[in-house]
Parts: sequence; C-alpha cells; structure tokens
Amino acid sequence: MMYLLLRNMKKIKITELDYIRLSKILHLARGKNDTDIKNLDELAIEINRAEKIDSKKISHNVITMNSVVKLLNEETKSQIIIKIVYPEEADFKKGFVSILSPLGTALLGYEKGDQVLFNAPKGKVKISILDIKYQPESNGDYLM
Repeated sequence: MMYLLLRNMKKIKITELDYIRLSKILHLARGKNDTDIKNLDELAIEINRAEKIDSKKISHNVITMNSVVKLLNEETKSQIIIKIVYPEEADFKKGFVSILSPLGTALLGYEKGDQVLFNAPKGKVKISILDIKYQPESNGDYLM
C-alpha cells in the first residue's frame, strides 16, 4: 500500500472510545457498495496500530474525533481549519472532513506540530498541524 509508505510511521494515539466507534463504522461500511475499500483499509491499519488511551487521559495535543484543527499545506502555503467528523456529518464546504477520507484518516492520532504526508485525490500532499483549536476530550466532552 503506497499510502502507508508516504505516512510518518510515528506511533499514534487514539481514545478507546474512538477505537470502538471507528471499528463499528469500518464493519458497517464494508457492506456498502459505494464505499472506497482502500480508505477503509487504511483507516483500519491506522486504528489497529494506534496506542489506545482512556479519553480522560489523552493529551490535549492529540487529534481525536470531532477535533477542529488548523493545517498548513506545505506546498501551497495555504492554511485551512477543518473538523474531523464521522461520515454522516461530512460537509467539506463547512470544513467537516470525514474520517473515511484520506485527509481525515491521515490526521487521526497525530499531534500539534507534526507533519503528515498522504495521498490526496490529486496526488501527494504534505501538511503541518499548526494548532488544535478544539479537542472534545480536553473540554470534558468524553461522549462526542
């Protein structure tokens, strides 16, 4: 899988609750004909290799589900703010990026200051995580 060769192989961290929810989504999505199997496989690899941490103990610098992050595209130098969401909430015009998208999968578990290289629909993209504007767990929202 070329995708994994492009990614930093840093040990990522996810909450136990995110792991459970994402595992269920992966299971359900595999039965749908319109699902991109490659993206599902990549997310499965990422969550399975991640260190699972209790929601109350995860660092505020780690991107979790429903986190709002500020990113820098290293090639274009453009900045965007996005929210990592579950597939049914995705709306790119609002900045809501599905966890099943290459960008969503690439960001989960990484930290402020990290750089991530991933395959986007138009080719390889290197992004820097400039800031985590909101992380549910650091705000006491453990059930989001």
